[in-house]
Amino acid sequence: MNLRFLSFTPYRMEKLSMDIEYVADLARISLSPDEKKIFGEQFSSILDYIEKLKEVKIDDVVLKGEEEGFENNLREDIPLKSFTVEEALRNAPSEFNNLFIVPKIIE
Repeated sequence: MNLRFLSFTPYRMEKLSMDIEYVADLARISLSPDEKKIFGEQFSSILDYIEKLKEVKIDDVVLKGEEEGFENNLREDIPLKSFTVEEALRNAPSEFNNLFIVPKIIE
C-alpha cells in the first residue's frame, strides 16, 4: 500500500495533508502552482471537517433497520420465465459462442 500521499503536519500530528501532485497524477491532470495551493487549502479544510465529524457522539444513535421490532418486509424472490439463449440473441447485431459481441470501449 502506497501511503506517499499522506504526510503529517508539524503543528498537529493528527492532521493529514494531501500531496496534491500525487493526487493530480492519479487523476491525470496538470495543475499550476496556484491551483496546487488552492486545492491544498481545500483538501486541508475537508480533512479538518472530517476530524470534527469524528468528535460527534453516535453511541446512542439507532440505525434504521436496527430498531426494536424491525421486520424485513421484502417480497419473496420468485424466479420468473426468462428468454432462452436463442431468443436473447435473435436480434443481436453480432454474437459468438452464445455471447453478445460488442464494440471495444476501453483502450
